[in-house]
Amino acid sequence: MKGLYHICLRRLILILCLVITVSCFNTSSGQSVMTSDMRYAIVIKQNTYNIARWKQVCDTLASYYKGHLFIWKTSLSEVREPVVSYSPTHICFVCDISTASPSFIINTLYPFTRTLDDDPYTDAIWGVLTGYPEDAYRIAADTVTHYTRTLLSGTVSSDLPYFTQGLSTHEATSGLFYVKHPDSTLIRSYSNGPTDRTPWLVSMINSGIDSLDNAPVDIFITSGHGNYNLWQLHYPTQSPEGLFRSGTGVLTGASASGTNYPVSSSHPKIYFGLGNCNIGQIINDGCMAPCWINKGGAYAYTGYLIEESSNSYQHGGTRAYYYKMSRENTWSESWFLANQALQFDILNKTPGVSPVDLNGSAFYGDPGKKFKMSHEGNYQQPLITNQLIIRHGHLCDTVTYRMTMNYDGEPGTNGKWGNRHPAVFLPFIATDISILSTNAIDAVVKENFALLYVWHAGLEPLKKGETREVVFLCNRLITGIDSPDTRNEETGLLAEIFPNPASGKVTITYKISGMTDVTIKLFDNHGNQVVMIGHYNKTPGLYSEDYDVSKLASGVYHCLVETSDKHESGKLIVAK
Repeated sequence: MKGLYHICLRRLILILCLVITVSCFNTSSGQSVMTSDMRYAIVIKQNTYNIARWKQVCDTLASYYKGHLFIWKTSLSEVREPVVSYSPTHICFVCDISTASPSFIINTLYPFTRTLDDDPYTDAIWGVLTGYPEDAYRIAADTVTHYTRTLLSGTVSSDLPYFTQGLSTHEATSGLFYVKHPDSTLIRSYSNGPTDRTPWLVSMINSGIDSLDNAPVDIFITSGHGNYNLWQLHYPTQSPEGLFRSGTGVLTGASASGTNYPVSSSHPKIYFGLGNCNIGQIINDGCMAPCWINKGGAYAYTGYLIEESSNSYQHGGTRAYYYKMSRENTWSESWFLANQALQFDILNKTPGVSPVDLNGSAFYGDPGKKFKMSHEGNYQQPLITNQLIIRHGHLCDTVTYRMTMNYDGEPGTNGKWGNRHPAVFLPFIATDISILSTNAIDAVVKENFALLYVWHAGLEPLKKGETREVVFLCNRLITGIDSPDTRNEETGLLAEIFPNPASGKVTITYKISGMTDVTIKLFDNHGNQVVMIGHYNKTPGLYSEDYDVSKLASGVYHCLVETSDKHESGKLIVAK
């Protein structure tokens, strides 16, 4: 009888959650609907914490994120239960160089981050903050959101159309390179580049891209042969080009003629060893990772700890979630989602997929730091638009994760460097999850992410405008910890801007709780008012107003809804 009572109670709660809804919010990006409930854990070895500069790193992170410190002495398992009790959304493993070994990351950190609950997926966004102590402190003290606007690539496999601007060189054809400018999605090719790119690439890393008005590099991508202390520029043979080499406190481009060109850049950037073997390994302080952080301005460094192969998955997935399947994930969120999708494809035995690198990649940096794709200029749009719709109930929330195809394509794992399954990082910790419905092949909803399995090899591509979704019930773990994000808490005024991105008519939906005047204005990304969409007098209720954005230039805008005592803004992306 006791078991029957609990079953009936559970069903009653589910029914009430569906009936009693008090508000609805939407985000077309699939990201934070409200101020994110971040719970930030800092994990460090006692011997490292005893060093003053490393302690300062931890104290800085704890202060900024309102995080909690966990100190272990001889084994990370000592803090497992306290970390489980804390239920972190983010874990920063602060490690000196001697601790951040490949075996420690592969055999200790990956298993640790998957065993904080009873499912096989990673339980928090995590990263390893390491390098020289001064560099780790510099990264910890940085509070700026870094927008990835300008790409420099040492490989043709760089997805140049997705960036605001950039220059991509060809590793197999001497002299060939490509340039993209912000005013167009057109890619221009040139064949008059240097035979040995070594000094040219070093110059652009240090001083900006010459053909783009010396724009500083926000992300540098490499592929081909690599190791823990070198990157070979040409592929598959070294000749006729040089190498990038690292040593203690040194990062240089060594040309084929034997001339060394020191790398020296302080501009914050992502270093992404997309297809390099072992380039994420830290064996000593002369390895590529700490030297790129020290000399190359790499605030985020991502590289393989293992031999890269034709079945590698993680890095293709990272870039997919950074700009091919969404432009709203941070770099650490993209790395996290790629690993969740990788685990899904292994468990699901997805046709056409055989990942071999489940624990094979390292992310060095602060996992809470915001590296995000810029929305400036003209660029290729992601394959899908993500929506996360939350209806708050007295007992639990009803959440819809919906994806809409922006053009015909394959929203699933379709190759090593291709797309991945639609997925979003949840802006809260979900508990007591119950899936109500889905029109996908399958859907996975865990405490920190949702994934839609809608396509696999052998199926026809989905068409533009098609949607798939999962509807689920959950509770939100109340954290009592504010995000460092400076956005205001949502007031419930602005319910939805759809579609978003848009090129024509948009519908702005808002909710009014009392008799009031309502003003809707549109501002550009510099804070200049573009237009007042309307001024109305409204009684309580849910309203929608249409506005045609077709005459606006492509870019990021902000829609402000104001009443006599409240205001709320939402981002609108105009993309033509």
